[in-house]
Amino acid sequence: MDFKRIEWIFFVAFLGLNMFLFGIYQAGVKEENNVSFSDQTDSIEKRLNKDGISYKGTLSGEKKEGYYLSGEQTNFYDAIQSEQDTRDRNFFKNGIEIVDNLLTVYPQMNYAQTSYFIDEKNVEKSLEAFLNDKNSVLFGGQYHYLADFSNLDGEFPELIVSQNYKSIPFKDDTAQISLKLENSDESDGLYKIYKYTQMHIQGIEELRDKTDLSSERDAIETLYINNKIPSNAKISFRKLAYTRIYKIREKNVYVPVWFVGVKSSGSNLQIEQVNAMSNTIITNNSVPKVENQ
Repeated sequence: MDFKRIEWIFFVAFLGLNMFLFGIYQAGVKEENNVSFSDQTDSIEKRLNKDGISYKGTLSGEKKEGYYLSGEQTNFYDAIQSEQDTRDRNFFKNGIEIVDNLLTVYPQMNYAQTSYFIDEKNVEKSLEAFLNDKNSVLFGGQYHYLADFSNLDGEFPELIVSQNYKSIPFKDDTAQISLKLENSDESDGLYKIYKYTQMHIQGIEELRDKTDLSSERDAIETLYINNKIPSNAKISFRKLAYTRIYKIREKNVYVPVWFVGVKSSGSNLQIEQVNAMSNTIITNNSVPKVENQ
């Protein structure tokens, strides 16, 4: 038997097999590099489109300016006393509760108050009439409608209005009014305000100089690359607002945050948050409290 010939046959066969496998490996590396390069160079809009992620309008690249802010919770006991000379003296005699700077008002229990109705076809105008009535709500002119966080559907309709600072609203319980509604017997599409809870901040101060914030587009990209927006999801809204991150002694500290509503198929709306100062995802909703040293 010609062993030399057999050895050459095996050598050539193994050489061919190795070359074939090396070719497959090279092709795989090339494909992987192409995908990686494509992922890095494709715009976020293209990547969202590839994954079937939908949204309305365009993703803005505008970098707004914002601040670190501080503010103190308003003491409603003191506020009511100071307001007694300028409003109906019977306004706060019935149908109110005050607990830890949270004011709860039941308008239907106080006949001195006007009953207000919300027309679902013109919510902002209906709210404006309510907020501008000094005998119905304290500091009403400082609050503005947050449509993205309000809901007229379902069994428990609710509207949210909030304070703002230099055109950027607060999205935080400490600076907003939550209006609980019920269907009106008078007409379809009308809701009656049967209860509202209110918190208010005063003495708002800038803790640092203004700085450029991450854009709406930056925030969406940060959420996308961190797998916070699944394939075939819908981005319901994008909203820049101040939210509380610390409580230092008696003062709250607020930072601008991008709030992004994400709705996946068959699941509830998930609201993701991105710190607009650092363009990082906020994963902990608890507010650290720094006590006196």
